Amino acid sequence: MKKIIGLTLCILTMAACRETRSITSTEVSDSNSSADFQVSDGEAERIMKIILQKIENGEDLSSNLTRVIQIVMSKQGPDYLWQPLQVSAAQATALAAKRELYASLYQKSLDRYSFVDGCDGLLFTSLLVASGLNHNLSLAESSQQPGRWYRSADHNCYPSGKSRSSISRDMLLGLSLALWQTSDGPAVSRVLDFSLKNKGVLGDAIDGQELAGAATMSPSLLSLYSEMDFRLNGINSQNRGYFPELGKTFLGFEANLLALRLILKSSLYGGLLKTDFNLIAGLVKAQPRNALFQVIFHAMGDGNGDAVADILLDETLFPAKTLPDTSLRCEPYLWQRDQFSSDWRACPAQSETFPAVDFFWAYALLNQGLRQ
Repeated sequence: MKKIIGLTLCILTMAACRETRSITSTEVSDSNSSADFQVSDGEAERIMKIILQKIENGEDLSSNLTRVIQIVMSKQGPDYLWQPLQVSAAQATALAAKRELYASLYQKSLDRYSFVDGCDGLLFTSLLVASGLNHNLSLAESSQQPGRWYRSADHNCYPSGKSRSSISRDMLLGLSLALWQTSDGPAVSRVLDFSLKNKGVLGDAIDGQELAGAATMSPSLLSLYSEMDFRLNGINSQNRGYFPELGKTFLGFEANLLALRLILKSSLYGGLLKTDFNLIAGLVKAQPRNALFQVIFHAMGDGNGDAVADILLDETLFPAKTLPDTSLRCEPYLWQRDQFSSDWRACPAQSETFPAVDFFWAYALLNQGLRQ
C-alpha cells in the first residue's frame, strides 16, 4: 500500500531548503500501512544528513533510502547544471583538424565487424556511436533473444574463454550512452524487457559470483535505463529517478565508469547532485590530465574548456599526423587508467595502433555534450 511522506528536504546543501514536496513511494517501510506523515524541517534535515553521511562514508544505502532520494530528485532537480564548454578559436580549429584526420584513419584499427577489437568491444564501440560516428551496434545483440547483448559482435568472448561472462554492466553502460544519444527507444525497451523476463540476469558467466558481479542488472543501471525508457518511449516505472553514487574512492576503470554514469545522469536530469559533483572534482584534482574528468568538472562549473582542449592537443598523447599507438602509450583508452600508471607510458616492445576512442569521446563532449 502506498505511503505518503511530506518532507521539506535540504538535498545536499543544508543552508537552503527547497519547498515542501509530497512523495509517493511503495518502498518506505518504516511506517504504518495507511499513515500520512508530515515531517518537520528539523527532522527532514536530520534524515538527509544521515543519508549524506552514509554516501560520503561509502556505505550501502537501503533500498528504501535510495528510493526516497530518487523520488525527491525527480521533483526537485540537480544542484549543478550542465553547460556548454568554451574554447578559443585557435583551439577549436586545431581540434577539428585532428578529429577529421582521426576519422579518416581509425576504421583500419577496428575488427572485421567495424567494432573496437576485444571483449570490451561493445563498450568502446558504443562510445564511438555516442561520439557521433556510425557503427552498427545491433551486431552485438542476439537475433533470437532481443535485448540480450554480447561483449563483441562475434558473440564469442565467453564461450571461447576470452572472458568470464558473455556481457557485463560496463558494456550496457556504454551502450546506454549510444542509445540515448541516438534516441533508440526500441533498443532501450528490449534491454529492460529481457532483464525483467530473466529476473535481472543479462547473460551467461563462468560461475554464480561472476554472474552476480558482472552480468546482472544493478539498481543504478536499472534506474538509467528506466529513465531513458520514460523519456524516449513514455513508459513510466518506479525504477526511474536519480540514483546517487555510492562510494568514496574510485580508481582506474571504476573511475571511468563513474564518469560515464555522471555524464548520462547529467543529460537525463540536466545536472548532478553535489555529492556526485564532489566525486568528479576529487578525480580532477588527483588526475588533472584526464580529459573526461575535466569535461564533467568544467561543464558543471565555469564552462571553460581550455584544460580539455590542451589535453586533446597534447601530441604526446594524441599525435597530429597519425593515430595514437604503443610508441606513445600502452593504453588504447586513456581515461580508464590512472594517469600516473605505466599504462600512460610507451610500450616500445609492442606495435599497435589505437582507434582513438578516448579522443573522439572527449572531443564530442567538449563540442556538443550529450543530448539534453
